[in-house]
Parts: sequence; C-alpha cells; structure tokens
Amino acid sequence: MIRAFIIISFLFLCGCSTFKKDVVECPKLIAPKKAAEIVVNSESNSPVYLGFRGVQKFCFKDGGDDIEMELSINVRAIRNDTTKEDYVPVFISVVSVDLNEKEFDRDEFKYSQFLLKGSKIVDRATTFDLKVPAGGQVFLGVR
Repeated sequence: MIRAFIIISFLFLCGCSTFKKDVVECPKLIAPKKAAEIVVNSESNSPVYLGFRGVQKFCFKDGGDDIEMELSINVRAIRNDTTKEDYVPVFISVVSVDLNEKEFDRDEFKYSQFLLKGSKIVDRATTFDLKVPAGGQVFLGVR
C-alpha cells in the first residue's frame, strides 16, 4: 500500500515538470514618443496628461518558434484641476510585428480611469498577453 502511494506520488511529481515555462529574452519593446505621452480631455473637459510609467515583461516559448509575452503596463494620469472627481478615457494598444513590420498579434484595452477629488497623480497597472514572432518586435501606444 505504501509502495503504491510512493509510486503514484512520484509519477505525479514527475508530470508537474511539463508545466514549466521555457523563459526566453523578451523581444524589443518600442513606445514611440507621440504614442507614449498624450494630453486628453476628461469627462468634465479638463486636460489630463497620460503616459507610460513603467513596463514589466515576462516572455517564454509557446512550444513553437513564437514567443508568448506577458506585459504589465503602468499608465499615469496627471491633472491640474483636482477640485472634483472625474474620469478620463484611456485606450492602450500593444501590437507585435514580424521582421517585415506586418502586424502579427494585437491586444487592446479601453477603460475610463477614475480621478479622485484631491488627487493630482493617479497610476494604474494593466496586463496584456500577446504572441510575438521570432525576430519580431512590439509597439506600445496610448490614446
């Protein structure tokens, strides 16, 4: 009985190694200046600066030649008028391209960022997943 338990446990633990991800170096990530920082109007028509303030990335092989990329992108909103609560529309795009700069994969997220009364600076981290071809690169933009 104990021997059967040990054998089953051993087989189970050996099978867990198949879930290990093959971590690789992440492809080049580019955020063009005009797409990395913008000024938009909030719902109350006040100007709000939006910009990227940090990106964390994790990359691993997907079983083929492509790379799976997981991104955590911090978007910062800065405003001058902090006398009232407000919302600012945010649209983030992450696009991977191949060697010929042809679009390969895209992940987008649109939301309305809440700006608390009295808060001049508000940060929010958002996660994205996309596939990148071998030798490809990734573009990042906010609007």
